[in-house]
Order: sequence, then C-alpha cells, then structure tokens
Amino acid sequence: MPGRSAVDSAALPAALLRPTPRRVQVNASGGMMLIIAVALIVIGGWGGSELQKRADIAERHVTLFASERVLTGGNVVELRKRGGGDDHRIVAHYRYAVHGRELTGHTTLRRGEQGKYAVGSPIAVWYLATEPEASWLDGDSPRPEPGWAGTAVAIVCGVSAIALMAAVRRQSKILANGRPAMATVTKVEKKRTDKGTSWRVHYEWTTISGATRSGKHSHRGKNAPAIGELIPVVYDRDNTFRHNTYPMSFVRMAEN
Repeated sequence: MPGRSAVDSAALPAALLRPTPRRVQVNASGGMMLIIAVALIVIGGWGGSELQKRADIAERHVTLFASERVLTGGNVVELRKRGGGDDHRIVAHYRYAVHGRELTGHTTLRRGEQGKYAVGSPIAVWYLATEPEASWLDGDSPRPEPGWAGTAVAIVCGVSAIALMAAVRRQSKILANGRPAMATVTKVEKKRTDKGTSWRVHYEWTTISGATRSGKHSHRGKNAPAIGELIPVVYDRDNTFRHNTYPMSFVRMAEN
C-alpha cells in the first residue's frame, strides 16, 4: 500500500508544521535515559577502578604468600549461610592473634569443607608478616584475580552510556530539523512478552522527492493502529532512511 506524499500536510500534527529548527526538549523518558547514562559512567569508572585495585592486591598477596607467610592459631567465631537450597554457601568468620593483637578474617568455604568447621573450633591461620590483616585458613591461599575485569566493566558501561545518549541526541536532531510526513500502516504484528502485549507496526511513506521509505516500531497500548491508518513520522533531510514516528520516545516539542 503506497504511503501518502510528504507534501500533503492536511493530517500532520500542527507542531510538526513549525519552521525548522524547531525548539526541542527532553521528555521524562529521555531525562531518565540521560540519568541512567551518567550513572553508568560513574559506575563504570568506580567499578573498573575497584576491580583493578582488587586485582593488584590479589597479585601482591600471591607474591608475598610465597615468601613471608606465617602460621598461627585461631578459632571460628561465626558461620553465616548465604543463599538457599542446594546452592547455599557457608562463610566462616574467624579470629586470630598476631603479637598480642587480635585480628579477624572470613572466607567462603568450599562445599566439601562446610561440615568441617563449627563455631568455637580451633583453626590454623596463615597471615602475611608485613600485612597481618591479610589471612587465609590453613589449606587455602590467595588467588590471582583477572586484571581485565576492571577494564571490561569500564568499557561496557561507557559504551552503554554513549548508546543511550546517542539515542536521545538522534531523536532530538530529527525532531528539530527533520521533514514531517504521514505514513500508511501496512502490517501489524502482535507480540507477547514478559512485560505484556505489544505490536510491531510496519508503515510506508513518500519523501518530498517522491521516494518510498518504510519503517517499523513497537507500539504499546491497548489499541494498535489499523492497516491503512495514517501515522506521523519525521525523517532526516540528508538521510531519508533515518526517521522516527511522532510523538517520539525521548524528546518532545518545546512549548512556545
């Protein structure tokens, strides 16, 4: 079914008939997207730094454990259960003394060790001579942690933040400078998800040069547009394949 000509403005929303560049502002959803983007940048920077710090500490402990570990006695003070069912784990909290100073530590027990310890039972503890606060139960030892994890977290969060900001910026540019047109709905597909029912709406329109373009978008709500119904779209003047239906998800027309 052919789309209606872009120059036929009879059915266009009045806001889209304003001269360009139109005044555009972020709506509530767009504002939330930008907040999430900023949060991802903060989380990526902080999380990446923390994971890198943990990896550096683990590497240092592995090196020191081989040369300056010291054995002392201690006892279990608490056993805490984490998780439920067959996947639960036991975290043993213990205390030990170094040169008259009482210190504490904790470790997650392996599955085969969960019945080995009881509160108050004596244990052997390894600690580092230069870092007495770093300790391990006898039979355990420090393990290296991947140094790439911090970089991966920072990259993933950064890329995700850029994608969110780019989506808002893209809609803002199209709404501010794009050409409006009325598109004709050509197909409607019903989709069921864990968030409810939505429709995939396919449509076509004709650009001001006479070229036919098509698109699709997800429509949420009780009533989907019918085949043959007209819906407004705004497309990029320089790249007519780039477009959005109107109203848009993240931006809206600013009030005069």
